[in-house]
Amino acid sequence: MNDVPTKENTLYLPIKQIYFDQIIAGTKKEEYREIKEGITANLYLIKDAKTKYALNPDVTDPIKEYFVDDYNNGNFPFLPKQYKYLNLVVGYAKERDTAIVEVTGFSFKPEMIRANMYAFWVITFHLGKVIELHRK
Repeated sequence: MNDVPTKENTLYLPIKQIYFDQIIAGTKKEEYREIKEGITANLYLIKDAKTKYALNPDVTDPIKEYFVDDYNNGNFPFLPKQYKYLNLVVGYAKERDTAIVEVTGFSFKPEMIRANMYAFWVITFHLGKVIELHRK
């Protein structure tokens, strides 16, 4: 990868020490986050010119309105931001372990499906190499 981590291609994620250590050791290859309307959806999803979440044209109907909790036959209806790196930080203390980790891909998984209409969606970040590591 010729890219370097920048504010635009890197997602800042606080994480618990146990999961941080597993990622650094290479035993945890995925990091999960629930997509909720508002702040988290704004972090993970692309917005279009009208500031609505951009639809994935492969799994949506352009004349239908979609929401973050739509099950959509098991297909997440929106497009994710294409982050190349995660900036992982342990907790919220000033002195803490941090790392920059490569993102090799994304996937979406529906949880708690209700009436085949609604679901809590989880984005999975597939992790690659540790680019930087700073221990407190």
